Amino acid sequence: MKKSQLTRLLLLIGAVSAFLYSCKKIILLLASISTATVTNISSTGATSGGNITSDGGAAITSRGVCWSTDQNPTVANSKTNDGAGVGTFTSTLSGLSPGITYYVKAYAVNSVGTAYGTQVSFATSAILSSLTTAAATSITSSTATTGGVITNDGGAAITARGVVWSHNPGPTLSDSKTTNGSGTGTFTSSLTGLTPGYTYYVKAYATNSVGTAYGNQIQFTTITSAPILTTSEATAITSTSATCGGNITSDGGEVVYTRGVCWSTSQNPTTADSKIAMGGGTGTFTVSLTGLSPGGVYYARAYASNSIGTAYGNQVSFSTPAVLPVVLTSALSNVTATSFVSGGHVTYDGGSEVRARGVCWSTLPNPTVSDSKTTNGIGTGLFTSYVTGLTAGTTYYIRAYATNGVGTAYGSERRSNGLTEAINNMVPETIITELKRLGMPIYAESTPPTVNGTYNISPLRLKGTNLSGDYALETRFNDVRIRFHTQNNINLTIGYEDLSVNYTTGVETGSSTASEGYIVGNGTLFTAFLKVVSSKLTGEYADLVYIISGTYAVNGINNLNYSIFMLDNHGFAGYMQNDKGRVFYDSDYFSETRTSLRAFEVPTKGSTAISPPDVSERKK
Repeated sequence: MKKSQLTRLLLLIGAVSAFLYSCKKIILLLASISTATVTNISSTGATSGGNITSDGGAAITSRGVCWSTDQNPTVANSKTNDGAGVGTFTSTLSGLSPGITYYVKAYAVNSVGTAYGTQVSFATSAILSSLTTAAATSITSSTATTGGVITNDGGAAITARGVVWSHNPGPTLSDSKTTNGSGTGTFTSSLTGLTPGYTYYVKAYATNSVGTAYGNQIQFTTITSAPILTTSEATAITSTSATCGGNITSDGGEVVYTRGVCWSTSQNPTTADSKIAMGGGTGTFTVSLTGLSPGGVYYARAYASNSIGTAYGNQVSFSTPAVLPVVLTSALSNVTATSFVSGGHVTYDGGSEVRARGVCWSTLPNPTVSDSKTTNGIGTGLFTSYVTGLTAGTTYYIRAYATNGVGTAYGSERRSNGLTEAINNMVPETIITELKRLGMPIYAESTPPTVNGTYNISPLRLKGTNLSGDYALETRFNDVRIRFHTQNNINLTIGYEDLSVNYTTGVETGSSTASEGYIVGNGTLFTAFLKVVSSKLTGEYADLVYIISGTYAVNGINNLNYSIFMLDNHGFAGYMQNDKGRVFYDSDYFSETRTSLRAFEVPTKGSTAISPPDVSERKK
């Protein structure tokens, strides 16, 4: 009985023990854990961990942290495995993406299950973006196309993108660049303003909050071309010239061997038109455009040539100011004591239409259109003017005129005193005036008698003189024999020669020949103008004019007057001064004809030998 009770007691104790053990397994718990603060944050990693303060009654078999870009991460997300047991532990997070916010929890695993700590969050650091540079295409002398592909924004929004380029490797934003929007992905960039024949280095770029990242560097060379240049505006414009030039901003990748400016009165001039060239090179240059016409509109372009070809700058235009016309005064013809025929030739209108033309005249030099004038049409070319109503014996001064929009121009001055143009060109008006003052008769008109023949002037006496301290008037001089020949009444020319004869001995004392001779007159009255060159053995020479007037008769010349005046002594003091001279006359008022210039019979007139007319002021 006692043995049985003991057995029952032992069985009871065992049952109670089994019951008690069974009750202990039921109260096992999850571990108690906290999450550590995240530290050592980078663009791709961080450090965290946890602290397991209780295993929950069951051994901790695994611990670590788990994370996700979504809240409440679990061990089904990314995680670390940092051993077992309770206490603190450290976890290293890796493989993170830059610029992303992550959520983290520590975890602990026991037989009950997985316990999590509180959730913490952090953001990884952003970095520069990742990108590549596209190859250059569509390359010309001044443009190209490239771009890039941004594969990663580095965790921060791309705010600017494009390409940068330079002549030197390693271009940056401080060099030339394009701006082609924002964000990731592919973009295209157009490069402009490039220089022909140059090698360029290019990189794509992308900018985020961290900074600017660059793609790989590519390079390309632009195509060579004709030069690139502009034309400067014309300056310093005159009626016949202007200054122009240009600026060669690029040689096209080839050496510029010549440059300049071309111009024309038609648009878009080329080097086939007028041009002025200078040396080669680039940069600014100026040239002078000459030979322009007044009153013209001109078009000009700078040009530059290299081995590729010739290029032109932009066209500029300018106008030259008009000038006075150019007019010539015609020689006088049909000259009478009271009329003449003249006119003019307007050879150039000065760039402005000639609206009036003719001749003007006055008794004073340099007549203008305010004086007497004719009006003979408009425009350029020849015109004829008929002038009548003049006062006989009066000297008139005549000039052709032409008026355009600028003003009135005048031709050279001519004289009308009843003498031909040739005589007026040979004998200055001062001498004509002085001859008249000294009593020399001068007959005008254009119908002189024919006076060919030899005449003896004896006795020859001094009628007038303007030489200081000269011989007394009526002093007898040696005889002069004169010979007129080859008279032409169409052009009013005449030949002449003479010799002087000692009227006592009949010995020849000198002779002269005219190099140029003219004759005028009317009816039996005539005046001959004869140019004579006097020379000395020592080389000096002088130009003189002999003037002979008289009334032609069948067997001689009545009332003959004979003058010698100095035209030009060429600076030799041994001759009388210019515009000085003497007037003589045949004092028996008749100069008979002779059969020969050199007849040696002794004349019967006279008493005392006096020197023949000479070019010196006093020579006896």
